[in-house]
Amino acid sequence: MNKLFIDADIILDLLLEREPFFVSSSKLFTLIEENKVIAFTTPVILANIYYISARMTNKKIALEAIRKLLTLLKVTAVDEKIMLLAANSDFKDFEDSIQYYAAKSEGIEFLITRNKVDYKITDLTVCTSKEYLSIYHKPAIN
Repeated sequence: MNKLFIDADIILDLLLEREPFFVSSSKLFTLIEENKVIAFTTPVILANIYYISARMTNKKIALEAIRKLLTLLKVTAVDEKIMLLAANSDFKDFEDSIQYYAAKSEGIEFLITRNKVDYKITDLTVCTSKEYLSIYHKPAIN
């Protein structure tokens, strides 16, 4: 079973129904809900999701979304080791380096994001939700 790291933009595409990305994010989360993949995110992303969602909707709806996400996604540890690795990395964006090292610490194979250019320095497979679905999770043909 594939282990996926889900970046904030993918979650926001789903929660805020952002087109044209909503459909592929929705399909990806269906795989997660059906336990066909194992999906992770970080506490940093969840905090950012809450902040953005609360500003675009309201706090109650944002917290409901976080509660639902916590039933679907595993949350990686972000500890001192991860923070030191991130702080000493060659990533241009500190937050992206945190996501990368948190994913690596969990043995995650795929990093799902729309901002692929942010993850040039990686040995993970970095793809959009649409790419992941079309390449790595094609439906079985009978």
